[in-house]
Order: sequence, then structure tokens, then C-alpha cells
Amino acid sequence: MNIMMMKMAAVSTITLFLLCCSFASTDGCHYAVTGGNFTVNLTHQLTSANRLKWMHDSKVIVQRRQNNVFVEGTKENIYENGSLKLTNLQKSDAGKYYPEVHDSNGKQIQNLEGIQLCVLDPVPKPEVTLKCSPSVSLTCKFGQQADNPSIQWFQNNKVLTKKNNRTLTLEDKKMHKVSFHCEVSNAISSFKSTTIDNPCFVSPKSFPDEVLGINTWIFVGGGGGVVLVLIILVIVCCIQTRRKKRLQLKDEGELRLAWTSDQQHQHQHQHNHPPDQQHHHHHHHQQQPAGHTGPRQHRSKQQHNQQRHRAPNPGHPQPSPRRPAQV
Repeated sequence: MNIMMMKMAAVSTITLFLLCCSFASTDGCHYAVTGGNFTVNLTHQLTSANRLKWMHDSKVIVQRRQNNVFVEGTKENIYENGSLKLTNLQKSDAGKYYPEVHDSNGKQIQNLEGIQLCVLDPVPKPEVTLKCSPSVSLTCKFGQQADNPSIQWFQNNKVLTKKNNRTLTLEDKKMHKVSFHCEVSNAISSFKSTTIDNPCFVSPKSFPDEVLGINTWIFVGGGGGVVLVLIILVIVCCIQTRRKKRLQLKDEGELRLAWTSDQQHQHQHQHNHPPDQQHHHHHHHQQQPAGHTGPRQHRSKQQHNQQRHRAPNPGHPQPSPRRPAQV
């Protein structure tokens, strides 16, 4: 906003500076600003042998004779070519200015142009005031009465035609996406006011300014902080739960591995020392039954084969082998 105001001020300053340089209007008046400078050009090529006189209405303000001898005014009042130099203009300096030139023979040069000078005060910077009831009314005000001011209204930087009055009335009070400013100008200066939005439009509030006596934004910020803390706590709890579950699964896996190793060890031990071999070893040296004439080794091998083909039942004791009858 400040940058925009600075740009507007710069534009206004440039406009005022350009307008300070006088110009001829359609009414034949050359305008100059109060306190400014102005040059009345001499359309004749002046020589040192010519006599020069500048008139303001009917009053002689500069008179120079031959060889640059001044009877009225000084050499600071004119340029070397004879043009009139006016400085620090006041409204009393307004009027008709024209030159008179005579050659060395005293003959007056004809058809020299004069001008009508108009001195005006620059316009002040305007200010927009407003009221919203009963209708939206904007007024373009400026501190002092400017000379022949012209007022122009702008909506969104576009000229409002047929709106050259000091007061602007809005027909639609709900126009909230529009901006306004006014411009005051005269023949030598121009100034724009600061741009304002439609001040009478009140946008609906989605939530109150305060909740329980606390500013809404503070309340919202505090609630957001609580929610953030809760989210962090939930994340920490999830991490801890997953870690405990992972450790529990690891412990169960180790126990299962240890149990499996013990089972494999027992199975290998039983495979290396089966019970039937122990029983066979226990009865290996028993006395052979009476009447047996076969070799002791053959009997032991035959009994071992029978035990391998017929496993003993722990719940039903097997009968002892029948002894052969004695002769």
C-alpha cells in the first residue's frame, strides 16, 4: 500500500511539474503556476543596435537602448536573445505581455507577438470522505479553493463518465470488490486522492472474534497445539506397542528354537541307544535253556531277529520261549 501511494505521489509530482511549464490553451491564455517561472519569447532576432522595450499591459517593465544600456529593469530580466524572463510569479503578474523593437534608424519592427499570461494556484491533494447511511455517499474534499477546479471520479481506476461532482452516490451498497478515488485538476496542476475500497460493505464473519473471552486466533492456536501434542503421544504409543510386540515375537521364536533343538537331541539319543538293544545286552550272557544243542551265538542271533520282528508290548508281558522236551 505504501509503495502504491509513493508511486501515485511521484506521478502527481511529475504531473504538477509538467503543468508548471506554461502552455497556451484554447482560450488564448498561457497558464503558469503561482510561484513558478515563465519565459516570454521574442520572435525577432535582436542586435546590439536595436532598442528593446517589454510591456506588461500598459506598463514598461524592461527598456534597453543601444549598446545594452538599460533605462528600466536590468539585464537579469532578459536573456541574451531579448526574451523576457519572469520569476516567482504571483497572481498580480497575470496580464498581457508584448515587446517593442526599434532598429538603428528608429523604425519600429512590426508583427511581434505578445501573450496573455494567466497565473493559477496549484490544486491541493484531495481527500475522500464518506457516509454509509441512508445511502453510500463519497465526497471529494480539498483544503483550499483552487482556481477553476475540475473533479473526476474513478472506479477501479476507470473514469466514471458524467460523475464530475464533488459528491458521488453509490446505488449498490453491496459492491465490495470496487475501489474509488477522485482527481482534482485545473489548467496547470492535477492531484489524485488515496484509493479506498467500498467501506460500507461488511463481510459476514464465519466465526466470532472471541470465544469465552479469549481471542479466537489464540483459542485456535492453543487448540492446534493440543491436537499436535495428542498426535505426538499417539505416535509414541504406537512405536512402543510395535516394539513390545516385536520383542515378544523374538522371545517366542527363541523359545521355539530351543524346544526344537531339545527334541532333536533326544531323538538322536534314542536312535543311537534303542531299548531293544539294551534288553538284548542284558540277556546276552544268560544260560541257554536245557536241551539246546545249537551254538550259543546262533541262539542269540535268532532271538534278536524275533525281537526285531515283534516288538514287546509294555502292557502285556510276552511268554518265555517254550523249552524243548527232554528225552
